Amino acid sequence: MADDEGAAYWESVYGQPIHVYGPGPATTGGLLERMTEDEYAAHVRQKMWEKTHAGLVEERARRERERRAGDEERRAGEAERARIRVEMERSLRRGEERRRRRGWEGYLGRWKAWAGSGGGGVEGIPWPVVEGKGEGKEREEAVRVFFVEGLGLEEVGEREFAARLKEERVRWHPDKMQQRLGGTVDEGVMREVTATFQVIDRLWNDTRGK
Repeated sequence: MADDEGAAYWESVYGQPIHVYGPGPATTGGLLERMTEDEYAAHVRQKMWEKTHAGLVEERARRERERRAGDEERRAGEAERARIRVEMERSLRRGEERRRRRGWEGYLGRWKAWAGSGGGGVEGIPWPVVEGKGEGKEREEAVRVFFVEGLGLEEVGEREFAARLKEERVRWHPDKMQQRLGGTVDEGVMREVTATFQVIDRLWNDTRGK
């Protein structure tokens, strides 16, 4: 098969001009002319493979670069989201700490004002809750949480917490409160005082021996 005819034939087979794969006649010394059709076909397939392989290698390299860039972008996004979460949690903790501190300072201020008025009256009793007294178990839990947070159990430890709670235990003892209220007190009020004392007493007993 003549070179031109062979080139046209293989170009129709592979869809590309095959003369770009081999050196010209000046350097081949007539090598292509001496090839049989099978050798020529093998030569063309080899050149096609080399070009295709090079393209595949480059494509894999491109995809790898994109994958790495995507991984870096994903890691950067995850790091940014983690940073935002940490900042939000820190902000929430600061807000909670301010709320707790205001509640406790307000409680101490009410006690100081009430005690300074010579015992005050029933209406001024500085109940140890932030928002309302509640009833039953709900009220008891509110009182417990108020002292745990207000006295800072996690920050000061159980020993110091028990020492501070002892002062509240004395302050809320029913006999002491009845004395502050002038001796004769409504039974409903004394039930609330006693319930408050019992919560404090349980907390104190739970922590003082540890």
